[in-house]
Amino acid sequence: MTTATHSEQGLKVSLDRFETCLVTPVMSGELISWVGEAQSAWDEFLPHVRQHLSELHPRQYKEISKADPELLPRTEKLQAEDAAIEEDGEVFERLIHRFAEHAPKFEPDEEKIAKPLKDLVDAGIAFVTRVRKQEAAVQAWFMEAFTRDRGVAD
Repeated sequence: MTTATHSEQGLKVSLDRFETCLVTPVMSGELISWVGEAQSAWDEFLPHVRQHLSELHPRQYKEISKADPELLPRTEKLQAEDAAIEEDGEVFERLIHRFAEHAPKFEPDEEKIAKPLKDLVDAGIAFVTRVRKQEAAVQAWFMEAFTRDRGVAD
């Protein structure tokens, strides 16, 4: 298995685990364990995201640029989205850790934490969706660079 394939698999598995944690309803009296599981899944997922943003994607952008220099504006947009995802990851990192820190205070009266919990889940799902979209876009443009029809050659 290549490093890229291994990296793709690690991202997919950790993304799926994190997403499953987020969409799993919090049962009464289970807030602390839910938060612990979500935080654990996040802590596993984030390094995979960062590896893609800092290692895998730059290599792919370089190959795209070599194969089809006309796609440079597209790779620049992809790079900008990578930077935005990195920032969103840092914001969510603070959010989930702050939530985990305060969750024990709300365990007896979980209604008080319903809105912050919903906001946390929504932010996590939005992040997952953004990562999925970026991965699909990078792969699509990577393939396009090597298979694009450039018209009739003389």
